[in-house]
Amino acid sequence: MILFFKPETSFLRWCKVKNGTLLENKFKFSPDLYNEIIENIDDIKEIEAIGYFLYHGGGIIKNPVSILTPESLVKAEECISFLPEYNDLTFKVARYWLKNLPNVQHLFFCDTAFFTNLPEQTSTYGVPYKLFRKGIRRYGGYGLCHQWAWEQAQLFSNGAIQKVLSIYLGNHTNITAIRDGKPLETTIGFTPVEGILSSNSCGDLDPNIIFELYSKGMSFNEINQLLSEKSGFSGLLGKKCSFLDIVQSKDEPEKLPIRKIFHYNIIKYIGAFISILGGIDAIVFVSEYLEESMDFIFEICHKLEFLGLKCKIASYENKKNQNLTKNGSSMKVFCLKYDGWKVMAEKAKNLLKEVS
Repeated sequence: MILFFKPETSFLRWCKVKNGTLLENKFKFSPDLYNEIIENIDDIKEIEAIGYFLYHGGGIIKNPVSILTPESLVKAEECISFLPEYNDLTFKVARYWLKNLPNVQHLFFCDTAFFTNLPEQTSTYGVPYKLFRKGIRRYGGYGLCHQWAWEQAQLFSNGAIQKVLSIYLGNHTNITAIRDGKPLETTIGFTPVEGILSSNSCGDLDPNIIFELYSKGMSFNEINQLLSEKSGFSGLLGKKCSFLDIVQSKDEPEKLPIRKIFHYNIIKYIGAFISILGGIDAIVFVSEYLEESMDFIFEICHKLEFLGLKCKIASYENKKNQNLTKNGSSMKVFCLKYDGWKVMAEKAKNLLKEVS
């Protein structure tokens, strides 16, 4: 049995993997949290490994999945400051299980590690270089997802693809340009706030707006909450609004302008990233909501027809991975159903084999 933990702002998601079956659950953070989890485990003695999802590893954690020990945990705690509202919770959970189950394997899954070696021209902001050396740089995100998308594209093409655009569609849509398995560019920067507007965060923004808001009486904490939790689709609509609300809103006048802004942002980045890659072999759309996103995906593909892209209608008999490439297309089009727990489980299985 393997357990995986992924903290959110107010609760802890976790998944139990046993005999190939995945069982997901979540609990609110409370003094009884760990007792509740233990009660939901058939037999704690069956636990072979525990994995922890880390949103932001800074420049400290450089492997997407690695063995975690009490010693490496102390070193890794230096990256809490990069995304404290999430990273701190990950480390609290890891500390608990390392202390209480020291004889099982503990694994770290770092979502920025795939981008550790981004080209300097990609990762560097236009600020004094001494700040870059202190960690002010672009780190990317959703690395586990984009690395998996690249691997799946290789399987689809028997390794014949070199230049891939991986597009994650969801509540925090983002894009990565990959060549020969290495990311060259990504929409996420120092944190996931940068890039494409999302369900709750603003996306790209002139930084002087922050000081304008501060001069109007807002505290920096209030500004942080505004830009990362109260903006994006929800901010523009004036009420809670998710990715699915937007992509399925073609007939809703109040959401249609937001849908157009979102669509425009994606197309803008696709164009830029194709130029950076110097052409493209495949576009890979990845989403937990693949079936619900198909109309939106076809709208994106339609905008790229001038590049010679041709795609066919999806077959809903297969709601998972699909090759939508039409004969005569200048590039491949793949659509992948994403399950983060399954990806973590496969990576854990491979690493445990290596260290056993």
